[in-house]
Amino acid sequence: MAILLLIIIHTVAGSIAILSGFAALSLPKSSKSHRTVGNIFVLMILFLGLTGIYIAYSRSIMISFVNGILLCYFVSTAWMSVKQKAGTIGKFEWFAFFVALAIVGMLINFGLEASQNPNGKLDGFGPQVFYFFATVATVAALLDLKMIVNRGISAHHRIIRHLWRMCFPMFMATAAFFLGQAKLLPEPVRKMEYLAVPVVIVLLSMAYWILRVLYSQNYKNGDGIATSAE
Repeated sequence: MAILLLIIIHTVAGSIAILSGFAALSLPKSSKSHRTVGNIFVLMILFLGLTGIYIAYSRSIMISFVNGILLCYFVSTAWMSVKQKAGTIGKFEWFAFFVALAIVGMLINFGLEASQNPNGKLDGFGPQVFYFFATVATVAALLDLKMIVNRGISAHHRIIRHLWRMCFPMFMATAAFFLGQAKLLPEPVRKMEYLAVPVVIVLLSMAYWILRVLYSQNYKNGDGIATSAE
């Protein structure tokens, strides 16, 4: 009964996360509504990740277990990147760095287990899936370490950190629903060319905003920090 309740919470949280995520992507970044739906997105991804961790652990689905931790890690560091003052770090950044290292270690270990199994899979997933997420987590950990060594990051790099760490959980949630749970959708739209559209939109939106922040003089000068924060 408890697992069933958690599955319902997990499903509802994931649905709200996807809706609020697309709303945040479409709303003006200087608007109060953008910040509001952004906060909803963070909260729902945390619910999605935490319930996913428990459900996956109880069913021994290792990729979902680690990805639940990864979801929580990404949205937490994304949220903190705009809450923390530029050029400063705290205990949270150290904690997040070690969490990222633990995620990398677990994913590599599970990837090796999958490759050593007779069928080349672990819980239905090949080692490539584990190594893909391990690579992403490694990049995140290295960027965490760089920030710690430099004692913080500049204004516009804070926004870039915020952007990609918000968008990657959005990508994970969107891909898991539209590609991983396609059987729940009406049969007429159950085609790859349709199901991939929302996932591609997330990736393109992330690339667009990162490039815009990188090459916008306003962001380089530190303008829009407060208005761009969720």
